[in-house]
Amino acid sequence: MIAPRLALLTVSGAILAIGVTGCAQQATTEDKEFQGEAARVANTVRELDDAYADEQTDDTGARTVCRTLLSKRLVQAYGGKDCEQTAARALKNSDPVQMDVRDVKITGTTATVQTRLKLSDDEQRVDTLKLVQEGRTWKFDGSTTGEKQPEKS
Repeated sequence: MIAPRLALLTVSGAILAIGVTGCAQQATTEDKEFQGEAARVANTVRELDDAYADEQTDDTGARTVCRTLLSKRLVQAYGGKDCEQTAARALKNSDPVQMDVRDVKITGTTATVQTRLKLSDDEQRVDTLKLVQEGRTWKFDGSTTGEKQPEKS
């Protein structure tokens, strides 16, 4: 279990494509165990949680997001040098959510991650994250926000 602080930045206009879920008092990220390269992809999702915490405590999370977690394409799309300002706003304005990494699929140098976000006691959403491999590192390259639906037990 990892305390999630991100709920995937929705890709919309001028906001980053990795939706961040804010820090909750007891929010948690739960996911099944992944092996090999799938574990490396899932760990990239978890690193966004650390970036949220860093932004709340010492304003370094946005730097991490832009320098190590976003693809080169996204950094350019979100303003290049202004990426850190955009990421800082997104991290600071995020809401508490419980997130489960449900599935990781890798095809060559791209990966898709299915995540379930518990929005409230009776509402959830399944989002899809796209990651790309740059060198040996997996980086966020987009997301698709799912429809809200009733929470399932």
